[in-house]
This record gives sequence, C-alpha cells and structure tokens, in this order.
Amino acid sequence: GTLLQTGCRLETSSVHVFQRCCIWVTPAPCVYFVNQHPLFLVSDDRPSPARCVFTQCQYRSVETQKGNFSEMIYLVSIAAALLCIYLVKLVLRREPEPLNGHYAVPGRFYTLKKLLFLCLYHYRLFRARNHATSSADQERRKMGLGSLKVDIPKEKSVGGGLAKSSRSSDEEMESVQELIKDPNAIDSVYFMGFTQTDETFLIVRVCRKQNGLCEMWVLLRVDGIGCFQHPIHPETNYSLDNANTWSGGGLKLECLEPHRRWRIFFNGLLRKGPYRDKWTEDEGELLHVKMAFIWTSFSTVFNFDTDIHPSAIAASVAKEKWSSKFFTDLQKYNDQQTHYEQWGQFVGEIEIEGYERKELLLRGLRDHSYGVRNWADMYRYVLILAHFENGLSVNLLALSISATTTNMKIGFVMFPDGRKAGIDWSDISLAYMADDEVIGDLYRVTFTAANQLFNLQVSIDKSASPVMYGGLKWESQIHECVATYRLDLTVRGWGIIEFHYRNESGRQAPDSVAAERPQEPEVPNWSRLVLPLSDEACQSTALVGGKGAQLAQLTKMRKRFGMHFTVPAGVCVTTTALEHHMKMNRHLQQAVVEISDVACTRKTGNLCELCERCVELFRNTRLAPEIESAIHDQLTELNLLGTGDRLAVRSSAIGEDTEDSSAAGQLSTELGLKDFEQVCDAVQKCWASLYSFQAVQYRRQRGQPVPSNMGVVIQQMVEAQTAGVLFTCDPVTGHLGRMVINANYGLGESVVLGDAEPDTITLSCSLKGQCQILKKEVGTKQTHVRQAGEGGLRIEYTLVSDASKCCLAENMILRLGQVAFQVQKMYRTPRDIEWAIKGAHIYLLQARPITTFDTVSEFELMHEFDSALATDYEWMTTSNIGEMMPGAVTPLTMSIFVRAIEYALQELSMKAGGIPCFSPYNHKYVGICCSHLFMNLMSMNANMEQNNLITRKKTNEFELLGRVLNELSLHDIVLIYGKSPLWKRVVNTIKFIQYLRTAGSQANILMKKMMTYQIQPASNAQEYYYNMDMQLCDYFEAWATSVSKSSSSGMWNALLVSVLSGGKTEWTSELLADVAILYSTCSDIVSADIPVCVEAIAEAIRAQRKSTEFLKLDSEAAISWLLSQESGETGEKFQNFLQKHGFRCLREAELHEKSWRNDPKKILPAIQATLQSSKPAVKKAVWCPEEAIGSLKSNVTWIGKIMLRLLLPKARKAVADRELMKAEAIKMNDIFKTAYWKLANLMVQEGYLPDEDLLFFLTHSEIGQVFQQRSAAMITRAQLRRKLLRKQLDLRFKEMNISKPQPIEQGQSETTGAQITLKGMTVSQGVVKGTARVVKSILEAACIQEGDILITTSIDIGWSPYFPLLKGMVTEIGGLLSHGAVVAREYGMPCIVSCRNATSQLASGDTVILNGTKGTVQKIDEN
Repeated sequence: GTLLQTGCRLETSSVHVFQRCCIWVTPAPCVYFVNQHPLFLVSDDRPSPARCVFTQCQYRSVETQKGNFSEMIYLVSIAAALLCIYLVKLVLRREPEPLNGHYAVPGRFYTLKKLLFLCLYHYRLFRARNHATSSADQERRKMGLGSLKVDIPKEKSVGGGLAKSSRSSDEEMESVQELIKDPNAIDSVYFMGFTQTDETFLIVRVCRKQNGLCEMWVLLRVDGIGCFQHPIHPETNYSLDNANTWSGGGLKLECLEPHRRWRIFFNGLLRKGPYRDKWTEDEGELLHVKMAFIWTSFSTVFNFDTDIHPSAIAASVAKEKWSSKFFTDLQKYNDQQTHYEQWGQFVGEIEIEGYERKELLLRGLRDHSYGVRNWADMYRYVLILAHFENGLSVNLLALSISATTTNMKIGFVMFPDGRKAGIDWSDISLAYMADDEVIGDLYRVTFTAANQLFNLQVSIDKSASPVMYGGLKWESQIHECVATYRLDLTVRGWGIIEFHYRNESGRQAPDSVAAERPQEPEVPNWSRLVLPLSDEACQSTALVGGKGAQLAQLTKMRKRFGMHFTVPAGVCVTTTALEHHMKMNRHLQQAVVEISDVACTRKTGNLCELCERCVELFRNTRLAPEIESAIHDQLTELNLLGTGDRLAVRSSAIGEDTEDSSAAGQLSTELGLKDFEQVCDAVQKCWASLYSFQAVQYRRQRGQPVPSNMGVVIQQMVEAQTAGVLFTCDPVTGHLGRMVINANYGLGESVVLGDAEPDTITLSCSLKGQCQILKKEVGTKQTHVRQAGEGGLRIEYTLVSDASKCCLAENMILRLGQVAFQVQKMYRTPRDIEWAIKGAHIYLLQARPITTFDTVSEFELMHEFDSALATDYEWMTTSNIGEMMPGAVTPLTMSIFVRAIEYALQELSMKAGGIPCFSPYNHKYVGICCSHLFMNLMSMNANMEQNNLITRKKTNEFELLGRVLNELSLHDIVLIYGKSPLWKRVVNTIKFIQYLRTAGSQANILMKKMMTYQIQPASNAQEYYYNMDMQLCDYFEAWATSVSKSSSSGMWNALLVSVLSGGKTEWTSELLADVAILYSTCSDIVSADIPVCVEAIAEAIRAQRKSTEFLKLDSEAAISWLLSQESGETGEKFQNFLQKHGFRCLREAELHEKSWRNDPKKILPAIQATLQSSKPAVKKAVWCPEEAIGSLKSNVTWIGKIMLRLLLPKARKAVADRELMKAEAIKMNDIFKTAYWKLANLMVQEGYLPDEDLLFFLTHSEIGQVFQQRSAAMITRAQLRRKLLRKQLDLRFKEMNISKPQPIEQGQSETTGAQITLKGMTVSQGVVKGTARVVKSILEAACIQEGDILITTSIDIGWSPYFPLLKGMVTEIGGLLSHGAVVAREYGMPCIVSCRNATSQLASGDTVILNGTKGTVQKIDEN
C-alpha cells in the first residue's frame, strides 16, 4: 500500500495493541503517534472505510521527525484557514430580527457565546460549592437536628443569583427580610393550592413594600359556593407581627418551620361574584370569610439563585447582544433579587358567612421573593405552575426583561422521588402565546428536564381568570388564570398560568398612603419616675406598660390627626419608679424572690400564702419620697389636684393588653379618688396586685417570668353619662364587617365587670368606614355605676323608663363607630375599646387588641403535623411502625425520633437506588396523620427490584405486613417513581452491598460509643439545650445504624426464604411454618431476656415467702421495698434487671414515656401478674441447624439443604444482631429522653415552663424559640396540644390506607356468627385452645389472666413481661421478624401476625383455637 504520514495523535489507552499489530477501521489512511512512537497505517487501497493495519515502528531519525513537523504545520494552517472562513461567514451573516420586535433569537455567535457563558457559570457554581459545608452536615441540619440555633441578624445583604445563594441558612431565608433602600424593594410570599376532586382553589399573597404598604391577594373559589376576591387591591396597610409573619388586610402568613410548615390564616371580608378584569371602587357583595390552613412541603426547595439549569441560562444570555452595559445590568438584576419555590399540601378549614364549615385538602406551591423588583423593566412573562396526579410538579417560565434577557425560558420539575431538575429546553414562546393580549383557551408546550421529554396541554378556565395589578404605578398587569393540564395526554394536572403585560394605562386608583402606625420610641438608658401621657417616651410599653403606652399613642393620634375623641389627661408612673421602690425596700425584693423560688419549684412552700404576704407588704410600704414628689409635681402641672376632679389609678403591667395575653381583671384599678393620699395608696395597691396569686399563676402558666414590672396610669376621671366597650369586629366570630357595642348608663364598670345586662348594638362597617346600625338589643340595665360624693363609686338603680330604651342615641352610635374605625385603621388590628360619653364628647379610656378570634381550632391542632403527600396514590400502613410506636406521639417525638427514622430510611433508600438524594424537608417514608405514624409503602417499595438486583417487593412486604400486597403492583410503583436501567441497577446493587457490609463496623462503633455516652453538662437550661442540639447528630446515627442492621437481617431472611421456597412465587402457610421452625432457636435475643428476668424476680419473692405481702403493697411501697436492703436477693435481681433492661418501656421510642429505670412503677404490674401465676416455666426445645432443617415439611433439594446449612446460622445471628442494635438505639433514645426531662426541670426552675410535662408538647425547634422569644402564645399552644392528646390516642386507623389516612368510626363491632375463622401469617408454630383476651392497649394489660390467648393490635417491648402468662398470641399487624414474633418463637408459643380485624371480630371470653402451623385463629361454640 501507500505510506502517508500525518501529525495526529492517539492516546495509548484508546488503542488495543495485540503484540505489535491490531486491526483498525478508518475512513482514510493516516499515521498516529502512540507514546511519541509513530504508528503507520497501511491501506490496502480499497474503498473507504479502509481496512488498515497498525504497525509499530521505532523510527527516531531526525529527518523523519522534521517531515512530521512540516506536515503538522501544514494541517494546522488548513485548520486555521477553515476557522477564518467560518468566522468571516459569521461576521457577514445578518443578525436575525427579534420576534415581534421584542424577543431575541439565536444570532451569529450564539453557539460560541453559549459555550463561553456555560464555562463561566460552572466556574462560579464550583466556587460557591467549595465554600459550602459538607453535604452530610447540610442534610442533617435541614432535617432539623444538629444545628445550633442563633438569633437571625437584622441587617442582611441581598447579593444572590447566577449560582450564588443570597442567604447562608434556612432560618435567614424564611424570615421577614429587611427592605433595602430602593422604592421598588419587595419581600413577597405567595401560596396557591388546588383540590383534585372539584374546582376549589386558593391563591394568597402578601408583598411587603416601602412606607408600610403591601400588595395583598386573596383569590378563592369554593366548589358549590362561588368565587371570592379581596375587595382591597392591590395595596393595603402592612402589619408586622414578628420576624416570621407576613400580614395585611386580615391575611397572615406565618412560617412555623423553615421550608417545612407554614400557617395561612385569613379573617376578613371577601367580595363574592365573578372575578373582575378592571379595578373599580364598587365593593360588591361582601361576605365574612375565616380560614386557617397548615401548609406542609412535599418537595425540596428550588432556588432560582443556584438551581436554574445552566444550559437554559446560557441559551437566554447567548441570544442577546453582548456589551459591557448588558453584563452590568445582568449582574445587577441577578444580585438584587432572590426567588425560591417549593411544593406542598394544604390541610385546613374554611368558614364562609351563610354556609357550612368545610374541611379542605389542597396541593400547591409556595413562593418567596425578596430584593428589588422593578415592574417597569418587565416587558412580559408567561408562567405555568402545575401539579399532576402522579406527584410531578412543574414550573415553566418564559420571561422578557427589556434591559437583560428578552427571551428567557427557565423552570424546573419536581419528581415524586425527591429529585429536582432544571428545565434545559422548551418550545414555549412569548411571541405566540397571547402576545396581542388575547388569551386563548388551549395551549400546548413541550420541554425537557432530566433527559426526559414532556408534552403539556394547558386548558384555561376563563371564568377564573382575575386580573391583578402591581408596581409603584401599577406598571404590572397579571392575568391569574386557573387551568387544568394534561401531561403527555394521559396524566391530569391542576394549577395556574399567569400572563403578565405592561399596564400602559397606569394607576387607576388614588395613590395609597399607609396609615401611620404607632411606633414605640427607643427606651433611654435613664428614665424619669413619672411621665405625662403627652410625652413621646410614654409610648414605650417597656417604660409604662401596655395600657399606659396605648393611652399615650391615642393621645398622639388625636393631636396629630384631629380625630374626634378625647383621651382624659393623665400621667404614668414608670417601671423605673417600681424598680426604685423595690431597690429602696429590700424586704419587697426578698418577698418576690421567695414567690419566684416556690412558683418555679426551686423551693417548696405555699404559693398562695406567699402571694398574700407579698401583697400586704407592698400595700403597707409607703412610696419613696422622690416618687411621691414626682407624682405630685406632674399632677399639679396638669392641674389634676385640688380642682374637685376625681382620679382613676389603673395598673399597666409589662406584657398586659398585648396580642399574646391580656391579663384582664387580674390587676388593680382604683376609681373615684379625691386626694393625693388616696392616689399614692392606689399606686401601692396596683403594684401589690402584680404579685397576687392570680397574677403570678397567670404569668407562670404562660411561661413568663414571675418577677415582673409595671407602670401605673393616673388619669382624670370622666363623669360619664354613658359608657361601655366597643369591639371593632365581632368578638365571637371575628367578623371584620361588624362592630359590637355594649353600653350602660353611668361609668363603664358595670359593663366591664358584668354587673348589669347592657344594651348591645351591632353595626355594619364598610371597608371605607361607613357604619350602619344593624341591630339594637336593649338590656335590662337594672343598675348602673356613678361617682360617689364622698369618693369612690356607688351603684344606683336605673329608672324603668330609662332602662326600657337604648342608652345611646343613633347619631352617637354612628360617631362611636367612626372613631373605632379610625383607631383600628391606625393600629391595623381589631381593637377592644373602652369609651365614655359626657355631653357631646367621646372619651377613649383604652384600646387593647382583641386576642380571641385568631385562636387555634381543634381541627388545626389535630392536623398541624400531618405529613404531606404528593399524590393520592400513596399507600400508607400502620404495620411495622405501629408495632414499635402504637397510638399518637407527642410533638417532641415527631420532631426528633420520627425525623431520625426518616433520615435512616432515606439513607437506606439512597444506597438501594430508591431515591437519588435526600429530601431533608419531607417525610418520604414515615407519614404522620393526627399524630399517628404510618409507613409509606410506595416509597418503601421504590427500593425494590426495579432499581437494584437484590431486594424484592414480595419479601419486603412479607417482612413489613406479613403478606404480599397484590393490590399494589410493581407497575404502579414504576409509574410514580420510575425504573432504573440495567447499568444503574448494577451500580445500585454494588452500593447497597457496600452499605450492608459496613453495617457491622458501624454497629461496633455505636456500641463502643454507648459505653460512656452522655449529654454534655451545662450551667443553665439554654446552654443544656444547645448541647443537646449539637449532639443530635449522634442520635440520628444511632437509628441509622439500627436500620442498616435491620436491613442486613432482612436480606439474610430473604435469602433463607428464597432457598426454602425453591424460587416459588407463592408462599404457603406450610412454607411459613417451616420458616418459623428454622428461626425457633435464635440465641442471644436481648428482648427475650426481659420476661426471663421478670420470672426470676417473681421466683425470688416466692422464695422469700413474701408473695402475699408483696401483692398487698401499693406501687410506691412495693418499689421502695424492691429498692431497699430488706429485699435481699429479690432486690439484687430487680436492680440487675433495671441495670440491664431499665432503658426500655412500653412505647419506648416515645420521649414522653419514662423508662423503667426512671419510673420503676411501670414494671410492677407485670411482676405482680407473674407472681400470681402458677404456670411453671416452660423449657423450650432447642433446635440446632441440622435438627431444624431435618424437620422441615417443605420439599427441599439436597443442594437447597446445603445452602440452608450455610445460611441458617448467619440468618439467626442477623436476627440477634438486629435486636441488639435496636436495643442500642433505644438506649441512645433513653439518654436523650432523660436529658429532655432534665431540660424540662431546668426550664421550670428558670420559669420558662409551668410544668415539666409541657416540654414534650413543643417541637425541638420550638424549645429553642421559647428561649429566644419567651412567647406566651407558644406555651398556650402546647397546653392545647396536651389536652388534645387523649383524643388523638383514641383514634383508630385502617391497617392499609390509600392516600391520606382517615380515622375510622369507633364503637362499631364487626363480630358476627357463632363460628369465625381468621387467617394470619405463621411466625411460631403450635396449636392451642383457650380463652381469648382482647387487649387493645397495654393500659388494659392488667386483665390478662394465666392461660389466655392474647388478641391485640401490635406488640412492642412493653408487653414482654406478660409473655409467661400466655398460651398464644394473635396480632393484627406485624411481620416475620417483628418483636412479638421473635419473642414468641423464643418461648415456643403459637403466634400468628397480620391477622386483620382480629380485635373487632373476636371478644374477650370467646373460646378460640389458635393454629400457629396453619396460620389461623378460630372462634368456636363450646356447646
């Protein structure tokens, strides 16, 4: 052939060299260099592709190398020439025109620009990730464990975008953001949700703006009732409640847990009727609507700063003309705004005036945006938000920003398995989607994400397409169109499609001006003893208390805005005066300290007596001269002394009359005072009332410090002709369109104290403050209160003629309504106003917030921790998890134990290929409903054969349920969670095997750690909490290790059953009976030792002949004797039992349940029941592997028997290891349980909690918030949760639930017929006949008698001591390796599990035959 030389190079690794030659197919003959040695390709001159032969030759002559170098220069020149031609062609090519004159399209250098921008973007992303903490730490922190809680700084920069996050923590992202100094600064939170069964939807938004304004949306449609919209749009006054709440116009959006749970509350008026496409002043038909929802996330967070697909950004940027100004604008736009979204589930209830209350479940999106948003720069966008019945969620945005990217297409897809993927391409086009502002009925869009192609069909509901406005001058016009979707023509979806246009007509309403809200001044380091109400400093609640500050604020309102009311002149004795008074009188300080010590259980004593003594001390201790002088000087300056005017002295405590607490009626008020001595005496009484028993208990019960402070208001008293109270909303329903006035003749005391039946007047009030009288109910008004001539008050009887008519004229009623409207507008919250009328003047005596209408309902408390489901096709079961943790659990346990199990199962699933990544904010495996726990079978089965080569759905279900769930097919699971290709399954298998192999080493590490493990000590409660918080990662790892060993045990069991069954798909009762034989002897089962120890204690008592005496002792005396020296050998065995097993108990993972070690009385009933038993201890036959295999009834081949001999010892050991690791995890749980009880004790002593038990009704993060905020509302919520727990414990659920579990009706017996046969799963062989004992709770276990056959829902470690009394056992839930099965086999007791409806079909006293071999229990008629 012909020899040709080229300068191309080929890597050695790319060539297979066989000795010195190989075969290569190439389109043309050429020469390659391998390791600098030339390889000559010799062509046989046949048509291309030629068959060439590489021949390795070692030419090293200088001439040859020079020739090669010349050829290389030649080829490089040709390549350069071609590149120049290509560049010239690009330069000469005309730039395409933008679509419709606005939307950029790919230009000449589009490909090069896109590649260059991709490189820059990935570099920025790489740098951002290098500065982040490790992924494991991040996931644990997001799970809510192992993260130190710190105060959120007030000053924050924005600075995100283009692969850089603007916030370093979840808490920072989810808090109210400080508005930066820009007129277009925003902080917006948006929710939208839809039902999948009817046409109900909800859209709400609060967007904070400058100057105390906010844009507020409330759009609602309730199926069968109609459409509703907030009548005030787009701007209203903003109310700042706290750092986690956005509120305005009656709408409140509160972050309960970052990225996990939010509360949506609305109480106000909504306009009913068709949605309007133009702004109008007409209010329309207004109805009162009250709704409360808990939104819980089921997806991770998509942060547009960091998660947009790089290709989508690069494509958008590459379309534009590049310049320095373009990149400056691009950087500025991305730096000044942060935007992230998350999908979740709403559970709540809604009350609409005139209609029945409705409970709703919706799914939808949450959006938080903050920074600067200049709507004038926004030309157009189309936004698609859709959630589909298969759990998929989609956000697709086509965006045109005039200054930067005019044709951007971005978005994301959230998959049911927890993945999030940015959309990298879409054919969505602004030019062809209603660019003429004529919105069509149907659109089709295609996009790609995660290497999948999606075809989307959008059907718009024109009857639900309201038009909303935004921006400083209403530059934005948004058509919020409700839509239904079809994904790939088959999968149904729901959501919205937004069309944004520039609003060329501008603002159609007058400019909004925020009502000036009273602002508290900064408290100076020094303060005067007495301040007049007109003083600016008097508006500080920290200085004068709640009542005094509100009166000062009302005084300022009247002066500044000329409102038509008067605040009686007066002064405030400041908190500084009380501090000075106590400093000058040490006996008062000592009395308060003593009260605090007893109230906080630091000392014992009679709190009521101590309070009475303290009150007397305050009353008898004369005011310091300087305080008296200051009071006298201020009253004289205001001309309130010596004029004959009566004075009122009223308490004004810190924390009084706030939205969290009112303390109404607890503190002292003295009226009708004539002289200065009486005023001073009244001040002493007010201070004394601060430590009355009622006031101290009120603060203690709300977790507030017992030592408190108080201001005192001294005011001119109005000799009122009529007085009373006015509520600016209905105090019962919270109706904001109603005002309620209670009025009587004379002073208001008769109304406030309820001494007389007043007149009740109801007014309607429009949004503009126009009032009308709706109803007047004339009360009896038999008596009223007047000022007494000699001082004080007197009660007078009302003339019959006066009592028969309303005490207020209609014009005065309407004037009162107008004044109340202005006051409510100023405070931006409903008010409870005390007023008085003298002549034509209206006097305001108080204006405190109404604290009752935002109370949490029982429904909300019942469902506040429910986990969210992305689809209605999830299967939730009580099996397995219900065995370990039956009944409802406390909030603390949900926030710690449940998340630890979730973490462990997610880690397991990641290794098995079920999920690709952690879902730190969601419950994928452990579901919660009404505080009951469930396993998500769809998620658990996602780990099976469709994603690896080891695990099997059938085996998994047998271990969890005790049966195969044929109703749930593998095909159903694949439809939701997908399926891995073969290569991926191989990779997942390798990862899973490695995970199982490391389980043993992790177990050894855990056991070594547990030998000396403890929570680090601390000097106070807050420090101890932080220590626990930092060590929670150890708690997580303990449960992760336990789950990994359980998984390993399950794998050995699966192999054993597979060999025994010979690969058969159907598992018969005979096969299961053989499995029970194989597992009948498992040594070193730690949980099986518990009943043995209990029997030993009972036997020791018998040996000491103390049985009769011991049974007569009460629990306290019995435990005291067992722990005393007198008990001898019995005491030693009892102490050994507590040392060995004392960390366990019933419902042992529940942090609220004290272990046997911490509460030995819990084990006493089992000891007494065993002591009463005359049943001798039964010695169970021990089967060695050979004997067990030899007794099998199944046909096993000789090869199978060999495999069984190899597998059985390992499988038995795996069962023992599984129980051992569970015990170690429970031991870790008990360490934290004990620590939480210690923390509770410290918090009670420091006054944070009223009692220790209440701690367990707070979540772990809420405990941290108690330290930071000391919120009385949070303590009250915990008390409400505690009251509800008993009701939650009584709830029952089906074993299998499709979609969200629903409680079943109680009290309906399903028992029918004289003879019943129920089928279950054999876990321990044998046939017995006996009396059925149906026990649904361990609390009823005392009724168990010797020889009973126990019928119960599930078994956990707490039942172990009762096993020696039983003949057999039947449980409704359980599996082959469940606790009850393992211990029953150890005792040789017949047992079947997964026997559905056994507790309802059978009754205590029935005679039954339990056949553990066939897996049946039969009720028989003795006759």
